[in-house]
Amino acid sequence: MKHIEGMISDNNVEFLDLKYPDIAGRLRHVTLPISSLEHAQSNGVGFDSSSIAGFRSVEAGDMVLKPDLDTAFVDPFAKRPTLSCFASIHDPGTGNVYERDPRAILGKAASLLKAETGADEVMVRPEYEFYLFNSAEFFTTETAAQYRILTDELSFDDHTGLSLHKGPAYHVSPPFDRSSDFRSELASLMMGCGVPVKYHHHEGGRYSQVEVEPTFLPALRAADGVMLSKYLARNLAFQMDKSVTFMPKPIHGEPGSGMHLHVYLDKAGVSVLGEEGSETGLSRIARLFIGGILAHAPSLCAFTNPSTNSYRRLTPGFEAPTLVFFSFGNRTAAIRIPGYITSNKEMALEYRIPDGSSNPYLAISAVLLAGLDGIRKELDPGLPFQGGLKQARRMYGRRALPRVLGEALKAMKRDSGFLKQGGTFPEGLLDFWNSYKLAEAEAVLLRPHPWEFNLYYGC
Repeated sequence: MKHIEGMISDNNVEFLDLKYPDIAGRLRHVTLPISSLEHAQSNGVGFDSSSIAGFRSVEAGDMVLKPDLDTAFVDPFAKRPTLSCFASIHDPGTGNVYERDPRAILGKAASLLKAETGADEVMVRPEYEFYLFNSAEFFTTETAAQYRILTDELSFDDHTGLSLHKGPAYHVSPPFDRSSDFRSELASLMMGCGVPVKYHHHEGGRYSQVEVEPTFLPALRAADGVMLSKYLARNLAFQMDKSVTFMPKPIHGEPGSGMHLHVYLDKAGVSVLGEEGSETGLSRIARLFIGGILAHAPSLCAFTNPSTNSYRRLTPGFEAPTLVFFSFGNRTAAIRIPGYITSNKEMALEYRIPDGSSNPYLAISAVLLAGLDGIRKELDPGLPFQGGLKQARRMYGRRALPRVLGEALKAMKRDSGFLKQGGTFPEGLLDFWNSYKLAEAEAVLLRPHPWEFNLYYGC
């Protein structure tokens, strides 16, 4: 508490801002005078949860938020000095944490996995990929649909020769890279708010696709980092009269934006996933953990890829996985063991399917529970695949990922038992998620697409 008091005093803090995720994965907040901090810690801050989709009904909607001061930072975008932190959601009647609080769900999933494996911590490193646009204009009505994107790297009347019209954009340097200063500013903000940064660079997509990657963090802090980094990126872009999107596939023909999850289990500073002397460098726990994720990959897509746009990214030709297998150094695999890992003590896996349209708490929870199920049921996937994409298609063609959101939701309904381990995902939440996302899928399916006019207007 002395650290918090120091932050308040050093920054002349006037307000306390409590942030929390809703079930869809969007950030919510409520702000109160800093003088209310002690009361908020003891009694919580009341709010109407019935106003948020997926929480309680209006008849029993009262809930309270309690600050998690371990996540506190001084908000860089608040005009008046504001101490900001994440909050846990509690039932005011029982005092218990609300079973649908996404942060509580992830905490429970990580605890189950640690208890099963003896690990001290579940470490996660998400990759933040997104596009930075000057503007994004879009609208739909019953008789019209349109979107238009403009970026510094897409200028139809550019005479300097510095716009990226051709060629791969991965690691391109300035002046072709027009987002470098934005990324550095974002990385600085992230580090100042408690999200350590590994690096940033221009990604493979032309027209300002970028990546900012944090370091490994405990699972809950990693998910908090996703929410916070999105908040910082959007506000920084807004401040600079620009716009960012974590949409998985905003531009046809360009690489999509994923949220690859790097995971390892730490015990006394050593990865439980590595083993000296094994044929692959992987421990038995690692193989079973991988086997569980692969076995449940189609069902996982309902949470790791929960948008209709997600499946425009999961297509061949863009280093995005489409088949369920694991491999060393293969970026088309669902699970990749990075080729640059030099010590089994640092062994980690990269799950390449997820994207930024997901709720990071629910997505990471689901992945951890799938791995836990693999350990409990001893789902050994065998040796990693070695070979080219054509061979992978021959071997794993029947183990393809869902092609549309509706297929992923059906897979989740068929295969949801692993999500309920230890009561982590309550039944009512799974039912809500299926209905909520199915409504999104049907809303897109029922509307004519502009390209259909090209194809069929003259039929």
